[in-house]
Amino acid sequence: MNTKTIIAIAILIRLLFIPFFYHPDMKSQNFHFQFLSQGVVNIYQYLSDNKNHLAYRDTFNYLPLTYFTFGSVQIVLRPLMPANFLKWVDDWSFSQNNYPNLPYYLLILKLPYLLLDLGIGYLLFKLTSSRQILIYWLFNPVSFYLIYILGNFDVLPVFFTLFSLYLIPKNAHLSFFVFGLAIALKLYPLLLLPFFLFISSKKIKNLVTNSIIAMLPLIISIIPFAANPAFWQSFFGSGLTQKIIEIKYLNIPIFPVLYLIILGYAFFSNKKNLSTQIFYLFLLFISLVNFHPQWLLWFFPFLLLQPNFISTKNQIMILLICIFITIYILLFNDNYLTWGHLIPIDPEFINLTSPYDLIRLKLHLDPQHLQQVTKYIIATLSIIFVYFHEKNLLNHRS
Repeated sequence: MNTKTIIAIAILIRLLFIPFFYHPDMKSQNFHFQFLSQGVVNIYQYLSDNKNHLAYRDTFNYLPLTYFTFGSVQIVLRPLMPANFLKWVDDWSFSQNNYPNLPYYLLILKLPYLLLDLGIGYLLFKLTSSRQILIYWLFNPVSFYLIYILGNFDVLPVFFTLFSLYLIPKNAHLSFFVFGLAIALKLYPLLLLPFFLFISSKKIKNLVTNSIIAMLPLIISIIPFAANPAFWQSFFGSGLTQKIIEIKYLNIPIFPVLYLIILGYAFFSNKKNLSTQIFYLFLLFISLVNFHPQWLLWFFPFLLLQPNFISTKNQIMILLICIFITIYILLFNDNYLTWGHLIPIDPEFINLTSPYDLIRLKLHLDPQHLQQVTKYIIATLSIIFVYFHEKNLLNHRS
């Protein structure tokens, strides 16, 4: 089967299935994005001033470039929507899941994600020259779940980080500007930035120059809001910063310490193996951070860039880790992470008993405790994986 046919099948599968999976994050984000079409520039101050009059009262905890980018995307997509689209966006009552057009809303809203998904597949193919890696990306259930079922906009900064990696050997300055766009959309790429800097150049002058270029889009985009208290209040409502310092030993956050060790490994390593370094960071992240499921997408494309990813041993270990990550997700007290995804098929799915409640009420076990046990298992598997991975690297070098 030729590559064009494979891509066509992948697109067809997505178009058939993505209208029937829902998560309320997509709706809450589009609730905020709609205000750009109404002429609202400072979304942070607008929400603060009108909080008591809005149907949805949560703050907008994202960066300005996110608001302007996806607010513009919504404006472009609006002509494709039925007349009651904005009515659905504004409806946070008990009837919010009872809109017959809901599958169609989801299909249209996810079309940009489909383009970015295919773009990531293309970049993976260009970076690896492997048709097999492209097939893995197009047909694995993990990326499908993270992009289309959770329906979060993280796919755009992920695309930019991968595009930046593709550009590094071609134009380093352009590469770090593209990386900066990812940072200006969501701050998580700051975790990856030092690793990108080190594979580009370890000369102090180049490190400083590339760092400044990478920070420019963020600085430029937040300057108009920097004097606005509502912006900072909303911005610090995001949970990543708090979550990476939650787990401590002797009151010392463990994640930052081990992160610096991995960073040192990357700096002093003679091999420019970015995918391995980010894979180690991914294992550290899932072991020590109480992550939201959509955050997994930040790292997932880099797993496929792993040397010998297609080897049986690597795939078995990654599969085991993915199984326990799935168990971890199912133990959240959130029905929208289980049956709630299926409300476009039937709104009654949200009323089915969640795995969390089944375990708590039927088995009389504490799901949160089981979730932490699952994290310990993930951490153990991660340590084993890193040990054997480093051992294999040493054997190859000798």
